[in-house]
Amino acid sequence: MTGRNAHERPASDEHQRFAQYLRDLAIVRAAEEADLVAGVLRDPDQAMAQSAVVRHWDHRAASLLPLPDERFEDCAHTMAGRISELDFLTRRLH
Repeated sequence: MTGRNAHERPASDEHQRFAQYLRDLAIVRAAEEADLVAGVLRDPDQAMAQSAVVRHWDHRAASLLPLPDERFEDCAHTMAGRISELDFLTRRLH
């Protein structure tokens, strides 16, 4: 994942992983965002992982929605393909 050595094991504590996910998501390049979200969502603690993704989306939407182009719609469409099996995230994205 971004911000961490690929060979490094994630922290065993979900609070530490949550914080790391938020840091990684805050600096991820747009081209790598969907892959990083998918990686976060592979975490065994789904409540924590989905919470990190929702917080990231809240920040991302706030930066994209005021723009006069279609970057938000493009981002939402890409994310929708990654989360279609997760009801809460699908509802939240819409």
